[in-house]
Amino acid sequence: MNLNSNNTDESEVERLRRRVEELEYREKQLLKSLRMNKSLHSKILDALPINIFLEDPEGKTIFVNEQACKAHGVDGEQLVGKTVFDFFPKIIAVKQREIDLEVWEKRTLQTNEVVMEFQGKEGYMLTGKTIIHLEESNQDFLLGFGLDITDLKKAEEKISHMAYHDALTGLPNRWFIKNYLKNCHSSNSIQQIKGVLLLDLDYFKVINDSLGHEAGDQLLQAVANRLRGVISADNVLARFGGDEFVILMPQIMSVDETFETCEEILRVMKEPFSIYGHMFIVSPSIGISLHPLHGEDMEDLIKNADLAMYHSKEQGRNCYSLFTPLMKEKAILRMNMLTK
Repeated sequence: MNLNSNNTDESEVERLRRRVEELEYREKQLLKSLRMNKSLHSKILDALPINIFLEDPEGKTIFVNEQACKAHGVDGEQLVGKTVFDFFPKIIAVKQREIDLEVWEKRTLQTNEVVMEFQGKEGYMLTGKTIIHLEESNQDFLLGFGLDITDLKKAEEKISHMAYHDALTGLPNRWFIKNYLKNCHSSNSIQQIKGVLLLDLDYFKVINDSLGHEAGDQLLQAVANRLRGVISADNVLARFGGDEFVILMPQIMSVDETFETCEEILRVMKEPFSIYGHMFIVSPSIGISLHPLHGEDMEDLIKNADLAMYHSKEQGRNCYSLFTPLMKEKAILRMNMLTK
């Protein structure tokens, strides 16, 4: 009896020992799996070329990935526990905190293009923020990402500049003016546009044909530089096409200001231009139209300034003319004679 009892006890102990070993093995495998999953998740987050971060409701940083650390130029330990006010300029931090609070209130994903500053360098970021809930701890966190789009924004700005500026002179072009006019119509700021000057270079074709197109291009660049020195900061100078330039004057009190600008243009154009060793004077013919006297919209103002400019050419060139309704009547009469 005692022998059998001892064998039974030993067998039970062995079973318990094997059970313990089995549980210890499972625990080790589970911990290994958890470490692998954690490492995998961490590597995935660190491999992404975007800033990823987690914040608590007070705005304190709970987690940042490797890219976010690189952007700030510090280790993650230096970011955890900090808020945007600790690592961004105040004006940017205030804006970001406002966005955070709005996300907490609406509890939906919000994306924004924002100006950011990392290590003293300003750039553009596409950011996204939303709220996540952890059931295990019954806690909510703000999950955010930031993608650096500085190069993209610069490329867009370059393309936009190329589309709306003349490649030869660097001045705004006809498309810039048209877009400017659309904004005027949509915002009713046409009420601020008081004067339009349209000028054409006299005998430019003769110079262009005799000295070549490169000489003509150099002349246009030189003319643009002189005109830049004439107009005030609130005026818009543009190359309208060919040898035509337009000046929009939104802040004038009377027609006398347009006359003064024209006189200044005639004065600076009296100085000879030197192109390929040739010295010559290029005079302008200028037309003027005023809002609202000569048109309620910019298209009519430019058309009427164009008629006034051709009237200046008829008067002997190298002068300026203010639009009158008679000029339009003469233009209609000429057109009727050509179509008969």
